Amino acid sequence: MARAAAASAERKRIDTHLHLWTPDAERYPASKPIPENLNSDRRGTFESFVKLMDETGISQAVVIQPINYGQDYRYLMAAMSAYPTRLKGMFIADPSVPSEDAAAWVRATAASSPGWVGIRFNPYLWPASAEGGMADSTGKAMFAAAGDLGLVIGFMAFKGLKLHVADIEALLQDSPKTKVIIDHWGFFLQPATGEGDRVIDEDSWNALLQLSKYPQVYVKVSALFRAAADAYPWPSLSDRLAVLLKTYSSSRLMWGSDFPFVTDFAEYGPAARAPEAWPVWGDMSEQERDDLFFNTAAGLLSGQCSESR
Repeated sequence: MARAAAASAERKRIDTHLHLWTPDAERYPASKPIPENLNSDRRGTFESFVKLMDETGISQAVVIQPINYGQDYRYLMAAMSAYPTRLKGMFIADPSVPSEDAAAWVRATAASSPGWVGIRFNPYLWPASAEGGMADSTGKAMFAAAGDLGLVIGFMAFKGLKLHVADIEALLQDSPKTKVIIDHWGFFLQPATGEGDRVIDEDSWNALLQLSKYPQVYVKVSALFRAAADAYPWPSLSDRLAVLLKTYSSSRLMWGSDFPFVTDFAEYGPAARAPEAWPVWGDMSEQERDDLFFNTAAGLLSGQCSESR
């Protein structure tokens, strides 16, 4: 037991999914309200989060631009500038960009900071009238440009992966060299709120397994509170992780917290170690454990998360 605790403490960790914001609305105004309970105490600032990283043994983290700031990246860029070797970022695809300008938009946004490692595709930003959904002409141009630059694409299928898997497959087939991350287990538990009555969406789970046939697809074992109907440490996810290990292998899985939302359900440190309490953890090799918490992310995210490896 002591040996296991020591291994846990020494294990390198990258948090591949979180959001940051600040109550300083004068300098960084939000276009959509930030949850007051996750903001007024400054828990979501980059200064507070880096302290949590130090306390928890997180070497690096990937910050996803929160929807609250829209296309205003000043706060996230300030965070990456303050901690350039520890905080990396993903910006948000803007489907309003004309298709003929989409590749140039990706290149210009990526050039705005050396910390960018990917782009998030949020299907709910695309108009319902978009032909092909995320795989419209703008989406295809952005997706291809990301691959050219070595940026990964993260998909946020909040209402269930089954609704968007056709778009994702169309993009994968159009630009097979672009690497993809499916966020939060494919959102197979709906609604993905982390509380209240929820039901398992097996069609979305099966869609996630279906995407394993594409070698460029990876999965975030993230936002555990959204994917589990039980409470911390969310042991109902153990069997699901076992399936993902067989289907994708540990080399295509990575852990993420979904901070600060996770702090409504557990403290950050314990949440970061929750999988270690699951039955499947005892069946995993040290290689698989290290892949989940560090190696996959370090190798995938443009090589930029591997500086301290």
